Amino acid sequence: MYLFSRSGRFAPGAIREGIAFVGAVTEKVNQHSGLEIHAWAASMSPELGTVSWVTFVEHLEQLEQAEDKLALAEDYIELVEKNAHLFAGPLEDTLGQIVHGGPDAGAALPSYVTVANAVAANGKLSQAMADGVEIAVKATEITGLTTSFVAAATGPYGGVAWITGCESISQVEESEAKLMADASWLELIDRIGPSYAQGASQSVYRRLI
Repeated sequence: MYLFSRSGRFAPGAIREGIAFVGAVTEKVNQHSGLEIHAWAASMSPELGTVSWVTFVEHLEQLEQAEDKLALAEDYIELVEKNAHLFAGPLEDTLGQIVHGGPDAGAALPSYVTVANAVAANGKLSQAMADGVEIAVKATEITGLTTSFVAAATGPYGGVAWITGCESISQVEESEAKLMADASWLELIDRIGPSYAQGASQSVYRRLI
């Protein structure tokens, strides 16, 4: 299974128009692509002002087919071209492969997700993948919330991410508190630290649609 996202950062002064555009373009993409797309906005994070359109697919052919359909959808293309000025720069696509975890079948869509990103250290790719699964399993065990481990298929080589869905901002807070209060979690992070390059980051995203 793959996780695909298309992200852009609103230009200063474009937030109000941008939110309206997010609703309109998400509706168009869902209408034409055949995929289930949801929009997320960075919250309380360095990426503030960034919106990401995200979907899961089993096979890359599904993304290819969706792109082909959108390329022929005049109303979608017109909407995107008309609102290109809302963004500070070009949109960016990312593609990741689910290594462990993934969306829970039948579960309610989370209102928030926490995302931790890292890159495997040179010569540590194999260990970083194994350690990444261990982190996801441990986080799920401690918090009771499913943490997925994702390996980058595009972007920085060796890139990885851990993604946890939460029902509310209170649950985000509670899950972080559980991790920080668990000595086995802190010991794990200290032990596997050398598997990843410096510069790991964390972000919170809130679902818009």
